[in-house]
Amino acid sequence: MDSNKPVNQEKTKTNKGIVVLLVIVVLALGASVVVMFSKLGDQKKESAEIQEMLESQKKILEDDLTDLQGQFGALQTDNDSLKTLAFEQQERITKLLSEQADNRYKIGLYQKELETLRGVLRSYIIQVDSLNQRNLALTETNRTLGRELAQERTETARLTEDRERLTSTVQKAQVLTASPVQTVGLNSRSNETPRVRNIDKLKTCFTIRENTVASAGERVFYLVIIKPDKKALTNKTNDVFPTQENEYIVYTDKRTMEYNNEDIEVCIFSENSGRLTEGNYEARIYCDGYLVGSSTFALR
Repeated sequence: MDSNKPVNQEKTKTNKGIVVLLVIVVLALGASVVVMFSKLGDQKKESAEIQEMLESQKKILEDDLTDLQGQFGALQTDNDSLKTLAFEQQERITKLLSEQADNRYKIGLYQKELETLRGVLRSYIIQVDSLNQRNLALTETNRTLGRELAQERTETARLTEDRERLTSTVQKAQVLTASPVQTVGLNSRSNETPRVRNIDKLKTCFTIRENTVASAGERVFYLVIIKPDKKALTNKTNDVFPTQENEYIVYTDKRTMEYNNEDIEVCIFSENSGRLTEGNYEARIYCDGYLVGSSTFALR
């Protein structure tokens, strides 16, 4: 009995050592598990923070891109080439906004693309500003030219008016004058008579006065006799002549004479042919389209 006692004691000590060792192992494993869960928690927290940061950066990028897209759209220019380029950049931004920027790498690419687009926008703004400045300069130049043209037209109109006035004055100064104008009836013996039944022809005489301003040369003098019924005593063929007012008048008779800027006597004869009636008549003399003299006479 005494010999087995040390053996049992030895076994008991061994069992206690194993238990202690197991306890230590369990405690160590528990500590490891705690540490591992703690690290997992930290990693989750860090991952959530990173994701939140990425979402924030993505939101900022999207806002910046949207704002940039609006700036491209707000570019005011009449240049078709720049309009097309700005539209292409808007389309480029639309495509970028449709893509998912869900990691740092893509967000980094977006940021680079954003800077590139900003540089393009600055370049466009400079070009648009340059074009606008050029257009303003051209507009001002056009206004200046317009004012100068208006002044030139006003001056031209004034000169034209002065020239027309001077021309009219010269033309009026060149108009000949017939005075006095006298018409009498002649019988078959060329004696004067006021009686219609005895008149064979009418004789109208007048003096064309000296006019040193008028040009010398051949002149045609038209006689228009107005009857008591206010109608013209026409010639056989109803011939007409033009006036300075662009009217055409039927004349009674005419005569061509050479005018040398001196007084000349002119007489024009008109056949009766049974066309005369009793009453008051008017004889009108025209030359160069102007009425140069007139008078009235009566027949019985």
